[in-house]
Amino acid sequence: MLESERNIEVSIIIPSYNRYPLNLFTLYSLENQTFEHSKMEVIFIDDASTDQTQEELGIYQPSYHYKYIRNEQNMGRARVRNLGIQSAKGNILIFLDAEMICEPDFVINHYQYHQNNQKAIITGVMHSKNIISCIFPETKKSTLNMLAANRNTKLPNRIENYNPSSNTPYPLLSKLDISNQNYKDWFIVRDSWYQHIVQNYGNEFDGFQFPWMAFLTGNVSITKDFIVEAGMFDEDFIKYGYEDWELGYRLYKLGAKYFAGDNLITYHQEHPIGESNWSEAIENFQLFTSKHQDVEVMILGIELAKITDFFTMNTILYEYNQLIRNNELKGFKENMVDLLTAINLLLQIDIRHIKILEAAGYGKDKVNKLVKDIQSLKKSNKYINLIEFLEKLIKS
Repeated sequence: MLESERNIEVSIIIPSYNRYPLNLFTLYSLENQTFEHSKMEVIFIDDASTDQTQEELGIYQPSYHYKYIRNEQNMGRARVRNLGIQSAKGNILIFLDAEMICEPDFVINHYQYHQNNQKAIITGVMHSKNIISCIFPETKKSTLNMLAANRNTKLPNRIENYNPSSNTPYPLLSKLDISNQNYKDWFIVRDSWYQHIVQNYGNEFDGFQFPWMAFLTGNVSITKDFIVEAGMFDEDFIKYGYEDWELGYRLYKLGAKYFAGDNLITYHQEHPIGESNWSEAIENFQLFTSKHQDVEVMILGIELAKITDFFTMNTILYEYNQLIRNNELKGFKENMVDLLTAINLLLQIDIRHIKILEAAGYGKDKVNKLVKDIQSLKKSNKYINLIEFLEKLIKS
């Protein structure tokens, strides 16, 4: 280790695949950090990008410690982040997406959260905002019209210079705009599920049954010792989705305490999304549930299958946990696992879920037993959402 690297306390890990010039804007924003630059490093991992990332970021020389790692073959999200962990010199790790612009106090605020709790995991994603910093050939016309109509910005004329016939990304920002925080003028409102979580359960997730969902690697911090103890990212996850929640769940079972920081705001630069993300996510969800055959993981399938909404799912799990703790309906846990297994298997075929009990192997006797269980639950008047969920399955 070089002498200059011995003082590094914070390592920021940024994996990137074809995100130029968004990733450059992210690096620019880290140049503006109030945290002492000699004590922070950025590990930028180019996962075999085919755009200008290697050409421009391979020679980038900022004021903080900067390490550029280039993969000649795409390794995927889990393995790439593990490379970053293994390369990190700091004991506090911040995982940051390549298209996140940070405010100047971003690093210092993450750092301060970890001074009193070694098992704290701090997320900023749930307070993130969305901006448009670049126009891509795939950018929708409705988005262009929205930008053109925005006359309250400090950058009113840049959209007018855009050539729609261009096949290359058209940046709307410059390095000076990042320094002056002009990017905030391109803020757009997007209704995000994770923002509703903190609105309903607060920054400490009171009453939220899935706090490990806060392990979102777009903007999250943890100590290196803790993530190594948990075994780091599972490299079986190669495609899109769930590799972060799977690690978050393992950390949760090791005693992690999750917090959302409203002073960790990042600005997500919108970009085109691949059409294969949904099918890849379902495939990775099946991998997740195969590794953790726990009701609190498997139950995610009922929201994916649109059997219920996100917050009702949370209440169903709460009621289920109360039922198990109260030791009511012995044997019901096995039935719940069977039902959730059937729902999750059907997700691989079709999101429309019909004849769920049949798919779960429920014959007439088991259906009658389930009906009797529901009747018993109704007498207690404590499990309203769980009952509605079970009745919906019967009617399917």
